[in-house]
Amino acid sequence: MKNFEKNICVALNNLASKNKVIFYMFRSVTYTGEWWMYVIYGVIITMIDYNKGYTALQMGLVAYGMHYPIYFLIKNISKRNRPFEKYQNINALVKPPDKYSLPSGHSSASTISALIIISEFGSMEFLIIWPFVVGISRVVLGMHYPSDSIIGIMLGYMCYYISALVLI
Repeated sequence: MKNFEKNICVALNNLASKNKVIFYMFRSVTYTGEWWMYVIYGVIITMIDYNKGYTALQMGLVAYGMHYPIYFLIKNISKRNRPFEKYQNINALVKPPDKYSLPSGHSSASTISALIIISEFGSMEFLIIWPFVVGISRVVLGMHYPSDSIIGIMLGYMCYYISALVLI
């Protein structure tokens, strides 16, 4: 499994390192998973529909309030080095937000946001692919292994699901 993940990381990272269009495309995708974008999403949702925005805000506060302590705990227990730190043939194509690789915070947080938006605006189901594309972007940019993104998505789903149960 270790070599399989390494080979995926090397192949995708080299693709973006050699092709500016692919690099810029995945860099743009990864920016949609930055923490400050969630504030913007909340403002937009509230402007579209105040009541749904208020509900989304409550759910987000519970989900992210759970998410970040668990995320930091996992990172600091696992202390998994990022791919670009471990392998010389993988480049860091963006600046890492923190020291460790596992789990992908971009993947987990985008999962929470996607599920909140889908729960409030049922016609937005297509957003379910967003966390997967963000997760792939993190691998392409040299920040994460595929398993980091998968575990991040699972963490995001768990935090969303618990917040939905708490607020019902």
